[in-house]
Amino acid sequence: MVKNVLGLLVCGLMCLGYAVGSNSGIDSLKQVLSAKGTKDLPQERLAEIYLMLSEEYESANSDSLIYFTDKGLELYDKPDFGSWIYLRLLNSRATYYYSDGDFEKAKSLYLDLLEHASHMNPRDYNFEATVSMSAGVSYRKLGMTDSTLFYYNKATDLGKSGGDKSTLSSIYYNIGAMYFARERYNDALSNAETSAQYASEADDINMYMYARILLASAYGRMGKYAESAEILKNNVEESIRKNFTMLAMSSFSPLLSTYQLWGKKDSAKIYLEKYERYIDAIPAGSPTALEMMGVRASLYNWMGEHKKSLDILLGNPQILAQISYDAYNRLLARNYEALGDYRNAYKSIQNAYAYGDSLMKTRVNTEMSELNAKLNVNAKELEISRLENEHARQKAANLRIGIYMGIVIVVLFIIVLLLQHKRKIQRKEAELISAKRYIDGLENERKRLAKDLHDGVCSDLLGVIMQIKSNEVSDEERNRVIVMLEDIRTGVRSISHELMPPSFQFTDLDEMLSGYFAKAERQTGIHIEYKSRSDKDWSQIPHKVGYEIYRIVQEVLSNFLKHGNSEPVLIEMVQENGILELTVKQEGVWKNNVKGEGIGMRTIDDRLKTIGGKYYVSKGNQVGVNISVNLLENIAKG
Repeated sequence: MVKNVLGLLVCGLMCLGYAVGSNSGIDSLKQVLSAKGTKDLPQERLAEIYLMLSEEYESANSDSLIYFTDKGLELYDKPDFGSWIYLRLLNSRATYYYSDGDFEKAKSLYLDLLEHASHMNPRDYNFEATVSMSAGVSYRKLGMTDSTLFYYNKATDLGKSGGDKSTLSSIYYNIGAMYFARERYNDALSNAETSAQYASEADDINMYMYARILLASAYGRMGKYAESAEILKNNVEESIRKNFTMLAMSSFSPLLSTYQLWGKKDSAKIYLEKYERYIDAIPAGSPTALEMMGVRASLYNWMGEHKKSLDILLGNPQILAQISYDAYNRLLARNYEALGDYRNAYKSIQNAYAYGDSLMKTRVNTEMSELNAKLNVNAKELEISRLENEHARQKAANLRIGIYMGIVIVVLFIIVLLLQHKRKIQRKEAELISAKRYIDGLENERKRLAKDLHDGVCSDLLGVIMQIKSNEVSDEERNRVIVMLEDIRTGVRSISHELMPPSFQFTDLDEMLSGYFAKAERQTGIHIEYKSRSDKDWSQIPHKVGYEIYRIVQEVLSNFLKHGNSEPVLIEMVQENGILELTVKQEGVWKNNVKGEGIGMRTIDDRLKTIGGKYYVSKGNQVGVNISVNLLENIAKG
């Protein structure tokens, strides 16, 4: 309860701080009305007097506040949003809504006022700042934090444009009050100090006192009780010395709350008795009076004077405008319980439970269980209560289980995706290893065949040729056989050279292919047209890529020469932007209907896998093979 009472230090105050209504000011205005008569005064002057009266009653009596506000607005046949007096009367009405606890109505009217005030010429930035801050405080009461901050910031900007230090003091006070409510006490302190400084410079005693109250309240929450009490006692004494009773009591309420937090019952009781006569002088029904009643009710409960506390709460239901509904009912319950009225205590706890937050509900639920035992309510009521609580717990448990299951499903789904991805990578790695093994085996077999052809067949053919030359046969027959054998030997030697792996030690891929195509053209008699271009040096192509491309070209050209026609073969190789593109094509339809599924195509596919390349074959009026390799990826892999 102490926490909620101390919250009244800021939450119970008006949006921009109360002006201290003086009886002399009110009396002088009423004398003007009676001396001149309402009929003899110009409308604008009469409306101004009603406005001034409503502002005088703003902190003293809400009924009088709305009475004079309505009297002023009745003077207008239709809304006059171009009149400052009319706008200020609407502001007084919005203030009444706020004081009466209708924060939604107050907020809507403040927003309308902001819209109309922004179109006035000249603009009154101080008035706009005041209204913007009031809108922000209304949003804070409605629990709408984002809108609260928006209008607080807007009020700060408008206040700085207006330059009125009292307005700026009010703005920083309310910002500090917001931080206080959020339990950010260091921020509340700094804003309270800024508010007090502006109020002091403007010689605004009201706002200076309220800023000091906020400062002391923050100290109290931070455990600096001595500092808090000293500030508030000085406020009370200074206000009484200047005959500002209501302002004194605005500091007195938090002083009592500080002693309550401090645990000093004797000090709280002494000061309560000392200022009792000033408390009774506060206009009944005013926010200050209601705030004071809430504090006294809490203190009496704390001191064990439960009857006094209960009488204050039941005799002044308007206290609900200054204290939360659940705190009010919990205080009622404690008083009833202490007085032995357990049935009413139980009802009050039920009311608190219905409106409290989830944390408070847990605490109140414990208190309800204790009171149920004292009341000895019938078994049916207890069972119903138990079942309702069990249902709520089960519902919460089901919700938690649902959340946990959802999390588990998501985690399992992610694990499945990771495993699938891992298997995909492993499958690709296995395919690559298989392709490399196949190519390595193929190359080893090529080397063996090349060696056998060169060292065996070619040597044997040479021996046959030499024997024929030495034997006695006709020159014509000998020459014919020798020519045939030389052709065979040359062909076998050419095959063995093709089977041997190419060497890039002293040349590059472009030169090797150029030489290879020239030799193939001489051997086959089919014209091979080769074009190449590069945006970089051909020697920058990695040897691994160059080697595989050379072998792939051998296989592709072999297929073209074997299955194609006598039309020229067009070959183009381009190195550009890190990509190597190689195209082989021939006009016309091939002699044989080749499906591209033999060992040769498999070899091409496996070789391309090892260097991350791809190819596609096109058929029709023109047969073509297009090969593409990303050189940058191969360079990155080393």
